[in-house]
Amino acid sequence: MKGRARNATAALLAAGLWLAAPAFSARADDPKPPPPLEGTKRWQKLSPEERQRIHERWQQFQKLPPDQQEQLRQKMKQFRSLPKEERARVRQNYQRWQQLPPEKKQEMREKYQRFQQLPPEKKQQVREQHQRKAQEKAPPPPPTKGKPGGH
Repeated sequence: MKGRARNATAALLAAGLWLAAPAFSARADDPKPPPPLEGTKRWQKLSPEERQRIHERWQQFQKLPPDQQEQLRQKMKQFRSLPKEERARVRQNYQRWQQLPPEKKQEMREKYQRFQQLPPEKKQQVREQHQRKAQEKAPPPPPTKGKPGGH
């Protein structure tokens, strides 16, 4: 599951995350369909700024070649298939990414490119090292109530 979530995170960051729109249901041959949310109760609840942002992203999406539109549809489908907690984590990671300065983003892109060039065995070693470091940084779990062994 963690590998699946990691792949989804990378895919969504690369795709620019059209998080506000539920699904891109318009056909690529439609001249200028409205954003999927337009006219819904959810659309009515959005602020004018949010509506504008969604509208701009939808226009960007419509300008993409059909194969890229389909890739994004598939990535959003993959994202929506994640458990709720994983989707929340992906959104948090995306927000953190958006707040990074450009030079830090570039540094991370370069590290990711170097990682992608590693052989599979080395990638696995790097992942395991990263997981160990993350576990060392994580706070210990809270103590459980009751006596050990259930006595």
